[in-house]
Amino acid sequence: MRIAVISDIHSNFKALEAFLAFLEEHPADGVICLGDYVTDGPYPERTLALVHRMSERYACCFLRGNREDYLLLNLDNHLGWKPSSNSGALLYTLNRLGKEELDFLGSLPTEREVSFPGCPALYLCHGVPGRVRGNTLEERGLKQKALRELHGRFLLGGHSHHQEIYRQEGKMYLNPGSLGIAVDGVGRRAQFAVLSGDEEDWRGELFSIPYDVDGYLAAFGESGVEEMGMTLTKAVKKTLVTGVNYFYQCVLEVAGEARNMGTNDFSRVPETFWKQLEERFAL
Repeated sequence: MRIAVISDIHSNFKALEAFLAFLEEHPADGVICLGDYVTDGPYPERTLALVHRMSERYACCFLRGNREDYLLLNLDNHLGWKPSSNSGALLYTLNRLGKEELDFLGSLPTEREVSFPGCPALYLCHGVPGRVRGNTLEERGLKQKALRELHGRFLLGGHSHHQEIYRQEGKMYLNPGSLGIAVDGVGRRAQFAVLSGDEEDWRGELFSIPYDVDGYLAAFGESGVEEMGMTLTKAVKKTLVTGVNYFYQCVLEVAGEARNMGTNDFSRVPETFWKQLEERFAL
């Protein structure tokens, strides 16, 4: 049994196209998708169209990620998203998705157990069990704790954009990395994993393949997402070509500035501060 595992596409339809081309050459019995299909990039509807096409050809198991949760919790935009570095890319995504697409995302669970014939059960989540935004890279000891508390032996999670296979006391944690915004210090790559299973065990293999990054970058300007998303969208673009997580660095800086202002509300951080980040990180 061969099962491909992807996560964190973030509207990168070009990376998803490359992954599907890989499957044409290296067939799999199924595909597991751990969430964060959209936001932060251009033309989210193209990504979801490819996701649906993939589900027609392969046995697929889909989870919902935190980016989908953001959209679903603000369908009427009562949070006041607007063109800005803070929420502009989210608003862009929300405006481009129709009811059918949003209903599909809303129908997905955030975690579940899944079994394939003749193989041990897999437990799937976006972050860690019980926490969609649990980040195993940034939170020390989190994956070890998750494995200790896991009733089964195999845990699959995404969210951190950190590709890894970790074994502990007979259990395994696998993170396929990010298909759409790989954080590998290299750039211009799409990350995913393939599991090979039998009655006793699952063995994981990590992949990092090239895709049409330049074609994807061109879509940022022509789609309008860069105009709406401002600094964070520029951070995504630089992450795509460098593999350095400028998106997360910007978020950390803004979180610190918000605390200095006595608030947890990022929308209160002025756009001038975001512009300073553009200069500091050469976005």
